[in-house]
Amino acid sequence: MNKLAALLAVVLMTGALAAGTAPSGATAHRPAPRWEVWQVPEKPARDNPHNPLANRLWGVYDGPQDQVWAPYLSATGTTKHLIGKIALRPRTKWYGSFVPDALIEDTVRSYIAASQDGDPSKLVQLAVFRMAPWEHEACNRPPSQGERASYRAWIKGLARGIADTPTLVVMQPDGPFLWCAPNKTVTAKLLTFATKTLSALRRTSVYIDAGAADWCENGKGHDPERCAALLKRTGIRHARGFALDSTHYNSASSNIRHGAAIVRILKRDGFGAKHFIVDTAQNGRPMTWGEVIPSTPGGLKNDARTCSTQKMRQCVTLGIPPTAQPGAARYGMPRDVRHLADALVDGFVWFGRPWLHNQADPFVAQRALDMGRTTPWPGPRTRTPAG
Repeated sequence: MNKLAALLAVVLMTGALAAGTAPSGATAHRPAPRWEVWQVPEKPARDNPHNPLANRLWGVYDGPQDQVWAPYLSATGTTKHLIGKIALRPRTKWYGSFVPDALIEDTVRSYIAASQDGDPSKLVQLAVFRMAPWEHEACNRPPSQGERASYRAWIKGLARGIADTPTLVVMQPDGPFLWCAPNKTVTAKLLTFATKTLSALRRTSVYIDAGAADWCENGKGHDPERCAALLKRTGIRHARGFALDSTHYNSASSNIRHGAAIVRILKRDGFGAKHFIVDTAQNGRPMTWGEVIPSTPGGLKNDARTCSTQKMRQCVTLGIPPTAQPGAARYGMPRDVRHLADALVDGFVWFGRPWLHNQADPFVAQRALDMGRTTPWPGPRTRTPAG
């Protein structure tokens, strides 16, 4: 049995996957890399030599499609510095039905051009949030015939827009809502179509949303078998892998252990050796969904209260900065988790959006400022390595 197989076996046998607030190294100030992945390319781990997110710069979008960029440009002093902890780092742009079918191709091309800033080798990130109906509405009805046709046309337009661009795609955040759909087969076929279409692009890596360490189905917590079943229905055979924690707040360590169990299940069931990414935009103070306190009484947990002090808990703040080296010792995770990260995790990616109201819209400056002040992670440096 090789090292990775042994680690996976231990993870599965011990059940060391509970999604609680397991230490992730992000609860105290940690050392930062001298330069981040948007400034200097990061080499892949030895156990993941073909990581598509490594050996390249990650683009940072600086235009009107981003809710954070204009507030950053207009800010000054401390406010600019704090918002810059978000604005200057690579983040994943979500696209959905708010971009019409006829415009998605050109919209994405514009986003790519600004993100790459003249360097066609830079990685571009986007999330496909196009399924309609979705989330709680998806529990009430399946997509109509017109919605199905529109979805396919939109995905084809998106694929034309991406073309040969190095692209990371998060497929349909909040994936576990599939389980409440009255006609799961219809919705799953559409998601599979999207995954297969985008995965066929030569330089695109698709990661299907699989919930989080504490969420594989509405009303249920940790269950890697259920998460794996979701992926099997939505095209994981075609994808690079899956994505965890897009809208939850679990620790990096708990998501990695959970993801490793999913990888083992998928391989066991004939779906090949998959990899995954973990959102770290909002887990600087890890917590499970049951521990989340909304920002307003009776509000949604998607709009969790932000941390106002360094010692405050059950609150949201920025986590580990984006990186293609998630197993690095500087992130403070246990050694077994670092080994799993080196082998299985392509990156810590900011595809969550805790600085937006309900993680959707609009940008809320006070949330960004609170998180900028209380994150345990320093930086980023604003000058370039050559500066």
